[in-house]
Amino acid sequence: MKKLLFFLSCISALFSCGETTKQEVKSFWDQCDVIAKREVINGDTVIVCDSKLVKQKKNIPLDLLVDSIEVIKMDNKNEEALISKRFVHTYFTENYIGVTAYSYFPMKLFRKDGTFVRHIGAIGQGPGEYTVIDAIDMDEKNDRIYILPFNADYILVYDFKGNIYPRIKLAEILLYGSTIKVYGDKKQVLVTKPIIPDTNYYVWIQDFEGNLIQGAKMSDYYKDVTSFSESTITRLRTDAVELFRLGFPNGNEFLYHYDIPKNRLEPKFMVNGDDFDWNIIHELPHQYIVQKCQRIGADDDELFTQKIIVDKKTLRGCYFDGFETSFGLIYGQYSILYAMNGPYFSIIDFSSKVSEYIQKIKEESLTSKQKQELQKLKSIIAENDANDECSILFRGKFKK
Repeated sequence: MKKLLFFLSCISALFSCGETTKQEVKSFWDQCDVIAKREVINGDTVIVCDSKLVKQKKNIPLDLLVDSIEVIKMDNKNEEALISKRFVHTYFTENYIGVTAYSYFPMKLFRKDGTFVRHIGAIGQGPGEYTVIDAIDMDEKNDRIYILPFNADYILVYDFKGNIYPRIKLAEILLYGSTIKVYGDKKQVLVTKPIIPDTNYYVWIQDFEGNLIQGAKMSDYYKDVTSFSESTITRLRTDAVELFRLGFPNGNEFLYHYDIPKNRLEPKFMVNGDDFDWNIIHELPHQYIVQKCQRIGADDDELFTQKIIVDKKTLRGCYFDGFETSFGLIYGQYSILYAMNGPYFSIIDFSSKVSEYIQKIKEESLTSKQKQELQKLKSIIAENDANDECSILFRGKFKK
């Protein structure tokens, strides 16, 4: 009987040790320092990141941010389909992928499996043409694609077959870096405009005839405006309309949400620091990402910037270089986040560059499942002619 009791006590001890071990496994955020706090500023609760508290540096596992990553080979069967630039802007509907790259090529429309469909509009100055694309919005439900050209007072309208429809008149002429969100059922448009000394409304809602419905005036939020703000950010990765003024220097500025019912900007996030100038803040569903300001040239494909990630719930975070897929690829170039639109994390890169990145992976450190995923990626690239460049799309929906 004593032997039996001793055996049972050992078994109980083993199970209790297993439970303790399980409890001691820390999440990614538990391993990061607290680098922010919540402050009430003029009645609004704001998350304030203190850059002086950021000491750690890690890569960010994409599993933290997205449910899963799918790999899609983009069609390159002809010159029209070929995506001739890295890190292009991507837009998604349930069944389509839209790709733009300013003036490099017309908007390209693909099916969700990567099959090329057609160009929407064309580069030029004729009817339905544009010289540079600033932003687009795709409304599959109402069979409409909206393209905002640079420095325009109108939005071009097409259907998914490429047919042209009457333009939407804008309440004001827009500058480079503006964004749009079209509510087709209401026949309304939400518009953001970069901030310059004579900007009237920073964000507004109008009808399709150009009549203003409501708007938040720039002068109510920015008192000392002496230079052009390069762009506004409204990427709609969350249910909110987020706004942040790009420019140099703009260290202690808010990322706002536009509260449509109250017609006001609500401050949500900011960064403090002694010797830091920050120029881009991106909002994800559960995190903020701050990108250090650097003056760059036209080609930023291989420029990596210093970045901070802050978890909204725990207020923990760190510096990071890039995002790491489960199969070991790391991406963190300057323009990556800026090119993602809507609820998807997405990167489009040349197959040759992806192959170069694969060579840097330490495959011996991967699990068998990770090796299988990496092999699938290699197979997708191998299907393409070695001398024939194609583009690879990595896409995953942000966790809600």
